[in-house]
Amino acid sequence: MHRSAVAILLAGAAIACPAVSAAAAVQPWGQCGGINWTGGTTCTSGWTCQVQNPYYSQCLQGASAPSQPASSSAAPSATKPASSAPPRSTTTSSKPAQSTTPASGGGLTYKASFTHYGAGDSFGSPNCNTNTAACFFYTQPGFSAAVSQNLYGAGPGQGQGPACGTCWKLTGQTDSSGNKLSNAGTSVVVMINNLCPADGNPLCSQQGLTGTNQYGANVNFDLCSDSGASAAFFGNSGVGLAIGTATQVDCSQWNGVVVH
Repeated sequence: MHRSAVAILLAGAAIACPAVSAAAAVQPWGQCGGINWTGGTTCTSGWTCQVQNPYYSQCLQGASAPSQPASSSAAPSATKPASSAPPRSTTTSSKPAQSTTPASGGGLTYKASFTHYGAGDSFGSPNCNTNTAACFFYTQPGFSAAVSQNLYGAGPGQGQGPACGTCWKLTGQTDSSGNKLSNAGTSVVVMINNLCPADGNPLCSQQGLTGTNQYGANVNFDLCSDSGASAAFFGNSGVGLAIGTATQVDCSQWNGVVVH
């Protein structure tokens, strides 16, 4: 998680998910695997553990079951600093082959709002380009972003959501007042590695994927300044909050390296 550069956003800090007994059966819709997952891997009777992407496997009922609804009950706002995430070895790997999940597959398009955060913003958000991000990885190089909780698929302290490691093509069109951007139509492809929690963040508190924030956007992407994403997207537009579209794409369209 992160603290946004936009003054109205107050983000909770990423904390490690609680330990899960390896002997306990994972409940329906629960996480059952993925890179760095240390919890249970066996689903409750009638449910099977299915890979969603390299960072997230989920207990689903049958091979054709729909993915878990993206909206979830918001957990209380975390108060521990981002550095409370468990230490992890730093290794570099080439970008993983990604399945185009969550929800119903690739090609999903949402009306989106776009903001930015990073180590130099007014709230101080040093975890956008370190493995203390909610997905426990960062990109070096490569554009990354945090996404609103309704699309991330998990709340603060609940670990990696199904959106971790997915890639999105972001296109800006207008500023927050509806005026056309000077660089309207500029697009970047980002990989999701962090959570913008609903609690305390009006831009990220949509109810499900049909709900909207105050700018009519179904989802919000907070672009990581430290990865270069915000500079590439906002360019010389002179704004720090934009409205446009976000389309899920295969990560073959993303250029970068994943670092754990």
